Amino acid sequence: MLKALKFVQGAVAAKDFVPELMHFRIENGTIRGYNGMLGLCCPIDLDLDVSPKAAPFIKAIQTCKDETVQLHVTPAGRLSIKSGKFKAFIECSPTEFPDVAPEGTEIALNGSMLAVLKTLAPFIAEDASKPWARGILFKGQSAFATNNICLIEHWMASPFPIDVNIPRSAVLELVRIAEEPIRIQVTENRVTFHYPENRWLSTQTYSAEWPDLSRVLEIESQQVPMPTELWAAVENLAPFVDDLGRIYFKNGSACTSLVEGDGAAIEVPGLPVAGGCFNFKQLLLLGKNIKTIDFTTYPRPCLFHGDNLRGAIIGFRE
Repeated sequence: MLKALKFVQGAVAAKDFVPELMHFRIENGTIRGYNGMLGLCCPIDLDLDVSPKAAPFIKAIQTCKDETVQLHVTPAGRLSIKSGKFKAFIECSPTEFPDVAPEGTEIALNGSMLAVLKTLAPFIAEDASKPWARGILFKGQSAFATNNICLIEHWMASPFPIDVNIPRSAVLELVRIAEEPIRIQVTENRVTFHYPENRWLSTQTYSAEWPDLSRVLEIESQQVPMPTELWAAVENLAPFVDDLGRIYFKNGSACTSLVEGDGAAIEVPGLPVAGGCFNFKQLLLLGKNIKTIDFTTYPRPCLFHGDNLRGAIIGFRE
């Protein structure tokens, strides 16, 4: 039972704007969660028709230590949970639970999506003014993500069957589930990812109409191997950066200030002499992903390449 709860727990609303969305729906041998945008469903070995409040229900099941767990609905409409000497009564919603279920055209997947999601997830924007950038865009044989500082294009093993912009909340759940979906169902503004054992994740989608990314990604560059000592230097300098998190490149060193006798600095062989200024967190994000870069184009976007990906990072203007 706990395994089923773990699968669906990410689709519970965090606030009670719509109280029903803070509950699970158990019926027909399944348990569903829905937060208004994202829905998750999993089979569960319970012959009940009830909508328990999600958070205390999970805690109660986690508290059960005895192998035998007894559940039933009380005359007062609460879900009774008993295991050994432990007993709990969970508030249930009498209101009809929103109906979210898979629909649309079914398309098989080839099992090459999860690694791409894991790589691109840290680069998804959280800026509400650019909703298109708050997801990962799958288009043809590429997947794109941008946080408005870094832009990443990740090439797929084969073209994705549809153009779709998957919201960050769904991406994080797909990564948390850590399994390759076996097929999808698609409508105009929703996509459902199916897993073995009749489990699924369904989410609204964002617009797949993105700006012309080639204006950035096709900039001419002369890339060289990434300075191998840069990542350790940035990590060591992190405690000394200013409120904007700036790391400067100066005379072959990474430093936290351009003022002589101020801040901290570390020599890094291979850094450009011409200079540069970047956010340290964005540099660290790139550390696991890229092999070559052209820092000489600063303050224009600096292009890079890695395994099956390319992209650009924008620095601060000094």
